Amino acid sequence: MGSKRTRTGQHFFLYAAGFMTLTLMVMGCLHWPQHRQGEQHLTAARQLLASGDYQAALAENQKLLNQYAPDLADQALFQIGLIYMHPHNPDLNYPKSLEAFQGLIDKHPTSRLRPNAEIIILMIGEFIAQEKRIQVLNHRNAPLIKKLRAQHKKINKLQDQLEKLKRIDIKIEEKKREAIPQTEEIKEKGKGHGKDSGS
Repeated sequence: MGSKRTRTGQHFFLYAAGFMTLTLMVMGCLHWPQHRQGEQHLTAARQLLASGDYQAALAENQKLLNQYAPDLADQALFQIGLIYMHPHNPDLNYPKSLEAFQGLIDKHPTSRLRPNAEIIILMIGEFIAQEKRIQVLNHRNAPLIKKLRAQHKKINKLQDQLEKLKRIDIKIEEKKREAIPQTEEIKEKGKGHGKDSGS
């Protein structure tokens, strides 16, 4: 009887091991198509980003985050960060880019993309600081720029007046030139009359 129990126990463990193996295989098979679809979305998002379709690339990455393989989520977050910081993206948004990269670091601390995300976060922080400095300088310079524009207007008005005066001078000179021959003719006629009266 003892041997029967041992064999039954062996069969039980054999069945349990077989069941677990089958379960793992089924789960792996179910995971594989999902992983494959996730990679397809990731590739599509990269192509859309390269072609400049930022909104569609963002949508593909969001689908990947929400519906497909969690092991690809770090790559999707990285791409989202790149999309929001892309200089040609009309919806450029450094805070959202920072959020995506920080999400990658927080949710996927062992990701191979973490060092790149950390470097990019530092760069974005520097960009934001530079933009703030530029805004402060523009604010400080606004009164000076306003004065400079007013000075340019005055200079333009003075140049216009100078041009008008030059035209007036030219007309006066032309009238003088026209008047000189008439004056000489009158003198010549006056001389001619003087000779006649003397004889």
